[in-house]
Amino acid sequence: MISSQYHTKEGAINEKLALRKLLIYTQSVYQIPQKIKELTDKRKRKQIPFFNLIMPVFISLLLQYESFHTVFSAPESMGKRLQHCIRGKIPKVDAVRDALSNIEPREVEEIFDSMVAKTYRNAVLRSGTIGGYIAVGIDGVELFSSTKKSCRTCLTRRSSNGGKEYFHRSVVCATIGESPHLILGQEMLRPRDGSEKDEGELTGGKRLVRKLREKYGHFAGVIAADGLYLNAPFINTVLECHMDAVIRLKDEKRLIFQDAEKLFEKGEGKQEEVKRGRKRIECWDIAGFEMEGVKEGVRVVRYCEHMQEKNGKESISWMWLVTTSREIPYKILWKIMHKRWDIEENAFHQLKTYYHAKHCYCHEGLDVVFYLMIIAFNIREMYLYRRIRGFAESGISRKSVTRKFCDDLQSEDMSEILYEAGG
Repeated sequence: MISSQYHTKEGAINEKLALRKLLIYTQSVYQIPQKIKELTDKRKRKQIPFFNLIMPVFISLLLQYESFHTVFSAPESMGKRLQHCIRGKIPKVDAVRDALSNIEPREVEEIFDSMVAKTYRNAVLRSGTIGGYIAVGIDGVELFSSTKKSCRTCLTRRSSNGGKEYFHRSVVCATIGESPHLILGQEMLRPRDGSEKDEGELTGGKRLVRKLREKYGHFAGVIAADGLYLNAPFINTVLECHMDAVIRLKDEKRLIFQDAEKLFEKGEGKQEEVKRGRKRIECWDIAGFEMEGVKEGVRVVRYCEHMQEKNGKESISWMWLVTTSREIPYKILWKIMHKRWDIEENAFHQLKTYYHAKHCYCHEGLDVVFYLMIIAFNIREMYLYRRIRGFAESGISRKSVTRKFCDDLQSEDMSEILYEAGG
């Protein structure tokens, strides 16, 4: 029996929080089962239909199960749920991993691309995410590491004991600001042969920005990033793609920091104070700075945040940023810089904590699993925040939603939805 916590004044949200409706949404809007059916099956032995191997993987990621062993090697708890999402023999975990290892990652990337393209066609971000601007964050995330297992796409580094450590890292671009928070793309960093260092985050970030521009056109107005990205080649890449960068400025040794500080200390660029609850924000904003290697002049904006604590004392913190935009108001830039943490709190935290991205589901099929995972992430975000009115204000936790969906799969056969067009 579901608690009344699922109900709001606007109506019975619980009635919409049903796995059946989520799967119908997945099938009818984004055609995920249909597209999974079209994946190329490169297996030599094909005793189990390919769809029966990949579809339950996607369902397990959608329902945030922590490992394939939990799903495919626990018949006492999962047998009925598996029978409710596939038809025929329940596959073994080794057969699932073998199938994932043989899928061409590009094919699953195309499924992800089609879903993101659909959100743009449906004008999901039309009104912007922060102050009327479509703002995205870009950052790197480590998926998992091992001192024993490795594959041909592993990056390497020295561990604390001096041995070799293998790991995978991706650069991710996601919307920041208003929900739903959507992942727009990811780019795996790749190893390099010989004595060359493996790819760095900036290399992957530049490649990702260009790729998203090529796929979706003007996919955002603003790209927000941390201090690592305060780099001329990256900023030029953003400008060439006809977008603006908003980047944290931390390094006090940089000339642009020192030049701006001298002017700010003279009172130049002082703006009207802003109040946000118990926070009072001073601001200085000057444009026209030159940054070596950057094709256009940039603005430097400094904020001094005075926070009135409950004990009556005042705490002070400083925030600096560099931006290529000449038009975005300093009040909006402050919001964008603070909301940059959305990529950590709403994307990376979700992927690591609830979708178990730090768990190695299938090493050889890492790219495939990660794309299926972020497809599942986006679909749930869209379903909860676009299809269920009032969900954001309901106070219902994502864990509660997952428990509800898992209970639904235990009690109701969902296979007809998936096989209606999927296989």
